[in-house]
Amino acid sequence: MMNPGEESYPFPFEERCARTLEELRNSTGLVVSEARFGAVPRLLDDIEFVFESLADDDGLPFSQAVQQYFFRFGDITTHWRSPQDDSELSGEFHLTHLYSTSLMSHTWEGSDDRERALYQELRIFDDTPQTGSGYLAALRAPRGTTDPEIWFFDMHRGVLEMDLEYGAYLDTLLITKGTSGWQYLFCDIGMPDAGFAPVAKGLKEMLEVFPQLFPDHDYTDLRARLRERL
Repeated sequence: MMNPGEESYPFPFEERCARTLEELRNSTGLVVSEARFGAVPRLLDDIEFVFESLADDDGLPFSQAVQQYFFRFGDITTHWRSPQDDSELSGEFHLTHLYSTSLMSHTWEGSDDRERALYQELRIFDDTPQTGSGYLAALRAPRGTTDPEIWFFDMHRGVLEMDLEYGAYLDTLLITKGTSGWQYLFCDIGMPDAGFAPVAKGLKEMLEVFPQLFPDHDYTDLRARLRERL
């Protein structure tokens, strides 16, 4: 296991992840139970091998817009919460190496023919094994894909396409630190009903607290998106 500061990071997204993990570790306003890089699998540290294999073996000639977010680690994981007893603010992300993503159809069968067909095209790259919230994000990557769509799955509400590309998803993930339900800010859905109350409360807290905890990041767009959905 490697910690931020113990080595150099040859790929820009790794360096950004290292800063994010350090921000969490150093935060006095959150209780952080996990913030780590996983092991580097053999051969998967070779960016040319990874993307040539994805193109040749899986028919996925991913564009440079995807490749620039490459990281070598088998996974990158965080899990944290607010120290306040009455708070809904918590978060988690579990990024999987792009070569090791699994088809959603291996986990969720789908309730009809449309879902079953869709799930066979979705590759899970971010999920929530610690909190068990049932949230995950997946690339929609049928053969020939260069720039995959991003879909968000909530086990209670099904799957929704996100208004984000892969790189923008990862950019936003680092800003939000994986706050629970942040993906709903980029889905075409409102949050007025009672079922969304904990998610909405947590997102409101994030946008109140994070600008003070992490002043180097801009939360203006996220505030606007939350207002649109409430």
